[in-house]
Amino acid sequence: MKRGCMTTRAKHRPALIEAAARLFRRQGYAATGTNEILAESGAPRGSLYYYFPEGKEEIGAAALEAAGKTVTRTLTALAADTSSPADFVRAYLELLAGWLEQSGYRDGCPISTTLLETAPASQKIAAAGQTAFQHWQAAIEEVLTRHGWPEARRAGMANLILSVIEGALILARAAQSPEPLNAAAEELALILEH
Repeated sequence: MKRGCMTTRAKHRPALIEAAARLFRRQGYAATGTNEILAESGAPRGSLYYYFPEGKEEIGAAALEAAGKTVTRTLTALAADTSSPADFVRAYLELLAGWLEQSGYRDGCPISTTLLETAPASQKIAAAGQTAFQHWQAAIEEVLTRHGWPEARRAGMANLILSVIEGALILARAAQSPEPLNAAAEELALILEH
């Protein structure tokens, strides 16, 4: 019986998290209501509070955690498929440009979009976002490590790369153009190649 409860309990949770992440990425945290998350997920009415008894803030933290893990997996896969830090940055920014263009420039980074609205008011969401950024930075540092970057410069360079990517994503969304991402890719590649 307990096993059945666990299966039932987990049934709609992933769909709710994915829907929340998608909506937060597209329209922001404040503009997204819990009824909208339910409708987008296809989960039954009342299930959001069943899975997330603390409400929107709890699903917000879960959505950031899930989105952060997805990006970390993407960064890790790109790191394995690229031959240098410059190629890694170019490949990731090209991927972001494609995703952004495909969304009609409506999607942004689910982490920064949500954090800009909720931090520092929500410690739970801020912690989930900070963890995601730490994992992304670690993935970038690993690329630098594999390609012989001095230990003293890895963390700073990874932070710079991450900051440029996040800023370029915002600029590209505002301009409704991939150009800020393309320009950032080339400038970062120049820095990384020298």
